[in-house]
Amino acid sequence: MDFIRKNIAKTDNRFGLLYVLNFIVSFHLFLIVYFNSNFLNGEGFSNRSVSLIYVIGSILSIVGLFLLPKILKQFGNYSTVLTLVVLELGAFWSLAFLDGLTVTTLAFISYLIIYPLILVSFDIFLEGIIKNENTTGSVRGIFLTITNSALIIAPLIAGFLLNGDGFRNLYFIAGAFLIPLFIIIGWYFKGFKDPVYEQIKYRETIQEFKQKKNLRNIFIAQFTLRLFFSFMVIYTPLFLHNTIGFSFSDIGVLFAIMLLPFALFEIPLGKIADRWLGEKEILISGLLITGLSTIAISFMTTPVFIYWAALLFVTRIGASAIEIMTESFFFKHVNGDDADTISLFRMLRPLGYVAGPILGVTALSFMDIQFVFLIPGVIILLGIFSAIQIKDTK
Repeated sequence: MDFIRKNIAKTDNRFGLLYVLNFIVSFHLFLIVYFNSNFLNGEGFSNRSVSLIYVIGSILSIVGLFLLPKILKQFGNYSTVLTLVVLELGAFWSLAFLDGLTVTTLAFISYLIIYPLILVSFDIFLEGIIKNENTTGSVRGIFLTITNSALIIAPLIAGFLLNGDGFRNLYFIAGAFLIPLFIIIGWYFKGFKDPVYEQIKYRETIQEFKQKKNLRNIFIAQFTLRLFFSFMVIYTPLFLHNTIGFSFSDIGVLFAIMLLPFALFEIPLGKIADRWLGEKEILISGLLITGLSTIAISFMTTPVFIYWAALLFVTRIGASAIEIMTESFFFKHVNGDDADTISLFRMLRPLGYVAGPILGVTALSFMDIQFVFLIPGVIILLGIFSAIQIKDTK
């Protein structure tokens, strides 16, 4: 807490407000993110169709991220993020109030496009306020921990809501959280001074990846994490509900337990990376834990709650380490002026949601959903080879 107060004193109250805003935007997303595939199933989409919708939305999101620096240069981060919040609200409330496969598909794809753009805008706000790069790991740890607190609370609430009022009401509530988000940004960030934005240059970016081994390898580690998240978000709720037989309220509690490591470990791991070890050793450990425990999911068929809670919890112990280490390492090497590089980093999220569902829908052609978890598990373990080559910050 002293660390947060010192940073607020050095900057302004917007530093603290960004933590609040991230909790709000994360809560609105996490309220529905682990149940989206079940919602689409209930609307008449097959598992393969659900995968295809994620692929299309994520590809379009990548296009949006490539265009974002040009949009930011013309309109500024303040106006851009306010517009994105309004569009996101429209997408969520369309899912809440409108019927039909076409409307559902368009609204869902819109939400997949918009959310990563909001994340980049928030990163630019934060990077514009952080002054001391030696505290990046600690700041990012606190930032992610407060954000991930929503990860624990939201699925728990969502699971009980789904057993009562159903999906439509859930999307309405999720959208309503964007209203205070809009008001706070509109009131407190109007005077935000935009950095100089650079348009993404494809050739230069490819050359940069070839020349900067550290940057390339941390991108690979982050990509394996995003691919892991895509598999878990899309296929875990389908598997737990349709195959194992857990109710939505049980799944909500399982996910709340599963996601605890993001709140428990990211602050201390960020500080350890800043002060003593650097990111490399912790990152490798996280990849090993996540890979092995994800593979184990394919061999867990018993509907015993405590077994599933323990296994899913272990997967996120590793994932929390990967997340904070990749974030810390990356943001120690960029600043608020690097909107193009940040966009590329955030582009790994939709890239994961392109690669993951493509691999998933291919696997579902010849194997049961139970065994699709072998794919992200093996890919995560292969990411260790890239992590070993990173030059540590300590």
